[in-house]
Amino acid sequence: MEKYLPYAITLNRFLESQHLSPADDMTISLLKEMGQWSIRTLDLNSNQVIILPLLGHDFSLKYEEDSSISITFSDVEARPLRFIQSTKIPLNEFGEKAISWIEREQGKILSVVEKYTQELAEQLANGKGFTVLQDLRAILGFDLFIINNQLEILEWAGGRQLPLEALAFISPKRTMQGLFLRDRVFFQGEWVDPQDVPLTWYPLHGQPGILGYLGLAASKESLGSIEQLFLHKAATLFLLELTKTYHIQENERHYHRDFLFDLLYNNFDSLEVIISRGKLWGWDFSKPHLVLVGEIPGFDPDSPQQEIFNDILTDMMAVLRNQRPKSICLERNNQVVILFQLPDFIPSTLWVEQAKTLLQPVLRLVEEYPSDQQLLFGLGNLYPTARYIHRSFQEARSALELGQLFNLENRIIAFQDLGVMRLLYKLDRQELEDYRNEILGPMLKFDKENNLALEETLLAYFTSSTDINAAGDKLFLHPNTLRYRLKKAAEILGRDLTVLENQVNLFIALKIGKLKSLWPE
Repeated sequence: MEKYLPYAITLNRFLESQHLSPADDMTISLLKEMGQWSIRTLDLNSNQVIILPLLGHDFSLKYEEDSSISITFSDVEARPLRFIQSTKIPLNEFGEKAISWIEREQGKILSVVEKYTQELAEQLANGKGFTVLQDLRAILGFDLFIINNQLEILEWAGGRQLPLEALAFISPKRTMQGLFLRDRVFFQGEWVDPQDVPLTWYPLHGQPGILGYLGLAASKESLGSIEQLFLHKAATLFLLELTKTYHIQENERHYHRDFLFDLLYNNFDSLEVIISRGKLWGWDFSKPHLVLVGEIPGFDPDSPQQEIFNDILTDMMAVLRNQRPKSICLERNNQVVILFQLPDFIPSTLWVEQAKTLLQPVLRLVEEYPSDQQLLFGLGNLYPTARYIHRSFQEARSALELGQLFNLENRIIAFQDLGVMRLLYKLDRQELEDYRNEILGPMLKFDKENNLALEETLLAYFTSSTDINAAGDKLFLHPNTLRYRLKKAAEILGRDLTVLENQVNLFIALKIGKLKSLWPE
């Protein structure tokens, strides 16, 4: 049986019911647009005001001495419209007739909307879940879908404007940035690939915030007052269902996180336990996994960046879920931890390229954000079994930290490429400090008392492969100035800077100086 929503109470329908005709050409012209406007309030000049529970415009009606009718719009600056009655009747009789018609129409609308809403509620109560969107589509006449706040599609009701298979969309959180959203406001969305079908989002607000969105294959402008009223009522039902789903998923995510944290911090007794526990969540830990840790450099969790980070994390999880379904993604202390399952172990020469390939959907995603919101990733070494995922995790964190410290330009910083720094990072700090003082002590003392920045000069010189011009460019120094500083450093240290062994010792000591910035005071 076909289901239809009633007609809206528009100005045109009101005029037709009251047998009113345009009195001039200007009114005829204006009615082409304004005639389709829905009525929210109607103020009769007998001081009777009808207020409807619908979205629309505010109309004021004035009964003129010649029995003509003028209508103005209280909420819009527009010229009054003038109408004549086909049969002239007194003001009181006209007012009673107008109110009676509007009240009858309102009763029809509310009755049908309530009936359809109750039917949806009964289906949800009977466990039909979000498949009731198919019924909602039949009533509204356009396709729609529902997603949760993790951008997972919970139900896709396509087949008319939309295909039967889900289309990729841009996160509504991103398209709503900069909008002032009041409760239950429709706003325009975007598809990843351009489509002829419009997309309008309807946020579903719950106590924890926005729990999800209804995606509508209709433009915001095409949604009439009756459709919006019905959607508001239906959305309340979906919100209750989303709240229930949200709490179930939160409990499941809590167990997921507990397991993954135990995995990352080596809290399991054996590989067998890891594999069996992983199977409960559909993860195969009998296979090797690449481990990456990402963060926004200079991230401040107490600033508006926190909300940005949460949005990026949500988008990342969504794109990985769609394009890398076997991957694992979680948040830890404002960092993103990603595990990619590989079919087999691969040589170390392929680790970085494989990581880039697997991470490509995420890299494309974050490139759409401003430069100060870009993520860098550290990559741990690959191990044959999941028994050593904790080690790879710590290596990925170290690579990320050291990569930022030394301003490495690669988006993915591999632990295996850190050279001697990966060894120094693990050594006793006091021993490193003692070694640094033994090698650089006199120069460090000189730097404190003078203003030549010899430590910085030497580091730039060695990291430029002893190229005077390249080092000068880094330091914005003339080559002759740089040569003078290097000569001064050699004199103070009593070391020939052209001897390879001296270069190695000095370079390590200088690197230790950079490491010191990571040590707590």
